[in-house]
Amino acid sequence: MNKNVLFIFGTIVLLLSCEKTSKVKVKNTYQADWSSLRKHQTPEWLDGMKFGIYCHWGPQTIERLPGNEGITRLAAIEKWKGEKFDAKAWVDLFQDAGAQFGGPVAWHGSGLLNWDSKLTDWNSVNHGPKVNIYGSLVKELRKRNMPVISSFHTGNFWERMWGRLSWKDSTYLDPYQDNSAYATQNKGRIATVIFDAWYDRITEAIDTYEPDMIWFDVGFGGTVLTDLKKYAHKGRLLPGKPNDLNTVPEGYQQKLLSYYFNKAVDANKAVEVIYKTHDIPTGIGMRDIEDGNLIGLQYDPWMSDVNMQRHFEWKTTWFYNPVNKVKSAGTLVDMLIDMTSKNGRMLLNVPPLADGTFPEETKKELHAMGNWLKLNGEAIYNTIPWVFFGEGPTEVTSPGHHGQGKNHGDFIPKYTAEDIRFTQNGKNLYAICMEWPGESVVIRTLGKNGKLHPGDLKSVSLLGSEENLKWKQTEKGLEVQFPKAKPCDFAFVLKIVRN
Repeated sequence: MNKNVLFIFGTIVLLLSCEKTSKVKVKNTYQADWSSLRKHQTPEWLDGMKFGIYCHWGPQTIERLPGNEGITRLAAIEKWKGEKFDAKAWVDLFQDAGAQFGGPVAWHGSGLLNWDSKLTDWNSVNHGPKVNIYGSLVKELRKRNMPVISSFHTGNFWERMWGRLSWKDSTYLDPYQDNSAYATQNKGRIATVIFDAWYDRITEAIDTYEPDMIWFDVGFGGTVLTDLKKYAHKGRLLPGKPNDLNTVPEGYQQKLLSYYFNKAVDANKAVEVIYKTHDIPTGIGMRDIEDGNLIGLQYDPWMSDVNMQRHFEWKTTWFYNPVNKVKSAGTLVDMLIDMTSKNGRMLLNVPPLADGTFPEETKKELHAMGNWLKLNGEAIYNTIPWVFFGEGPTEVTSPGHHGQGKNHGDFIPKYTAEDIRFTQNGKNLYAICMEWPGESVVIRTLGKNGKLHPGDLKSVSLLGSEENLKWKQTEKGLEVQFPKAKPCDFAFVLKIVRN
């Protein structure tokens, strides 16, 4: 065999070897430590996702019905029938509202799991509505190519682990018995076996339903216990303040996140974890501001889970309560615009009735929101912030967790015709007028002595209007003459094409 043949043969073997190697799945890309987990990046696909919907539905809804005052959680579970639950109808409503992603509350406030768990019989298939809430919604969302977000709200751990503890511990915790001994078995703190139970339940959900996003609420890190206090903006507990957190230990947080991220690597998909501010070190996932907003443009992507209901009565606030009236579509659109301009996104909680349907007033506002997004969605979906998030006199006055829920929602900003918010996509810059300006508007940020120089602007149009707008760029700003007819009921979008 001559040298040329040997060279060709060797090259073929090498190429085949490389091809084989490239198909081998990477195992354990992420180790269970913060430095390794910080290598995780927010998925590119999530950057364009600005609006999602999830639903708090459970026995807490029963507790708010007239005549059920003082009912126990266990009794409420058995009275919760959900006889009209229809996953298709739910996702139809999500899409009609203009949501890009959605999902269920998978586990909230009790030992009942909202999926067909093989680990514990305390699940929504064996109790309550006797349907696989999580699985049914995931199946329907996947049909529409909508990313799935799953949320876990655990809280007082030893009170939330009903049924078999874990795969390696067959001990059965009966919720009708006193299990309080588990609260202090680990040198005065919660027993380790309780966190094994927590880990096995959530990894079962990950294995079975492969969520694209996981949102960890109360219990995961304990931020809410301190973030509401006046020193929250300084980042964490201060010296001299009580250091008492009922939270998942760091080791379990790291173990779970590394499992979730590595599982995604094996499946060749990009996922995200979302958590409350400072629950884990920065840069590992996306932070959430619960029912709140932030001041000014943010450097990192973030999310706010917003309750569609105003908080008139606080008990089981996130579940349907007729006392807590829904926010209007105009208010929700304003919040979505402001968050998007600041590098954020909205996860809207839409609570169903006990039977699994949605109130007519809820559907009315969601359809109105969807109609606005059909007309103006290009200024929201797949956009990024501009160098200025906006201009005008109105800004958030109560930032942080629950800031928009206080005083029945009175701290939600009430925007004026002078308030503008900016987003962009490619050559398109969107200037969103939060109220109808009348005959004309002057956008001071876009004056010819500012960021955009004379000749930078190619055209200006109003989404939903066929009229040719008169405009000019002066020292004062971009002056635009508006048509007489409004194209929609709230928030009016100028599309500015740059050269």
